[in-house]
Amino acid sequence: MKKLLSVLLCCLTLTACSSKGGFSIPELPSSSPALEFENMYLRGVFNWWEADPSYRFARDGFENSEAVWKVEVELIADGQPYDFRLSDDKWTPSQSCGGKYKGQPVMLGTTVYLACEQGSENLQFTPSSTGMYRFTIHSAGAKEVALKVTKI
Repeated sequence: MKKLLSVLLCCLTLTACSSKGGFSIPELPSSSPALEFENMYLRGVFNWWEADPSYRFARDGFENSEAVWKVEVELIADGQPYDFRLSDDKWTPSQSCGGKYKGQPVMLGTTVYLACEQGSENLQFTPSSTGMYRFTIHSAGAKEVALKVTKI
């Protein structure tokens, strides 16, 4: 009986300690690191999802005071979509950008907004003809990137 009473007393003490009562600890604002475009790669089935230097984004000037980054890739039009996403060389969640839902399509010449957070999904692009394609990105907010694919 003494053991049971001791266990109950310990549980009651621990419960009281975990209770907020009238005291609350203020939450710190969550902040994610800024996107580091200079460390971003186009990663997908076309390069075995690797951070290959030839798929690293390079600065391509400015548009509306935002730095624009690009990478050019040769793609084969075989009717199948290419799965891809953007990320740094370590797949850092805050530096990995993808679709807001699984298999989100990217259409030629249309701007798509990517989520840069854990849980973002692979994008899909199906080229209409074999050739060189330019993937252009720029910041569209704290955790968002604007992507446009054009044929060159």
